[in-house]
Amino acid sequence: MRRLIVLLFNCLIVVLLNVGAVKAQLKQVAQIDTIAKSVYADNLDNVYLLSDRDELLKYDAKGKLRWRYSNNRFGKLHSVDVSDPLRVVLFYADFQQVVVLNNNLNEITSYSFAKNSNLLVSVVASGNNNSLWIFDRAANALIKLSSNFTEDVRSANLFQLFDEVVDAKQMAASDQYVFLQRKNEGVLQFDRFAGYVRELPIDSLSDFNITSNVIAYLKGNDLVRYHPTTFESSKQKLPVSLPIRQVAVGNKLIAVLTEKAVFLLSDN
Repeated sequence: MRRLIVLLFNCLIVVLLNVGAVKAQLKQVAQIDTIAKSVYADNLDNVYLLSDRDELLKYDAKGKLRWRYSNNRFGKLHSVDVSDPLRVVLFYADFQQVVVLNNNLNEITSYSFAKNSNLLVSVVASGNNNSLWIFDRAANALIKLSSNFTEDVRSANLFQLFDEVVDAKQMAASDQYVFLQRKNEGVLQFDRFAGYVRELPIDSLSDFNITSNVIAYLKGNDLVRYHPTTFESSKQKLPVSLPIRQVAVGNKLIAVLTEKAVFLLSDN
């Protein structure tokens, strides 16, 4: 009996240690004293800041500035997608222009959606194999473009599902899914063939990003990770005293944007 009690006690200790490992506290590993309006992180733990002048700044995981890019030809920069570190996708909505950068933030290519008078692109996301996902507000449809900007797949007109034109705010793609955030609404999930899957039970998001098919977003001072396949979510407290404006999740790094600086956190 005593041996059984000792065995159970040891098992309890192991469980408690494992729980402690899962809930390891985040620690600050670097600080970037740059004022920015947006922050992004790729899966190599590079961090990108967008300045008030729409200059894109790329930092390494230690917070050291590596590269910078600016472009005043196409107006205000609407979105930045760094999900592929070798192919950073910039979208200038006012000019219907996409610019693709390499890992040194040098231009690889660019494309104007204005070439097609039937298109009215509202959001853009980077896809696999150098493809692009776009939402065409004129057709109320999600479209995947190949590497040479020709149409590959297209969803049905979403008016059939929602009885209204979808007002898209943000979009992100993983290998298996595309997530489209509606303004003042929730997040729509599509498969890789542009087939509508479901509307996720999360809303009131100011911003989100995708890491390994997991949606990460900020709620108060907590980082929330939502798994769209299992419908499970978890919260992690962000140890930052200043008001948090945005959070970006990389591989092992979390970048937290405040009004005065960007804090790089890790649990390693």
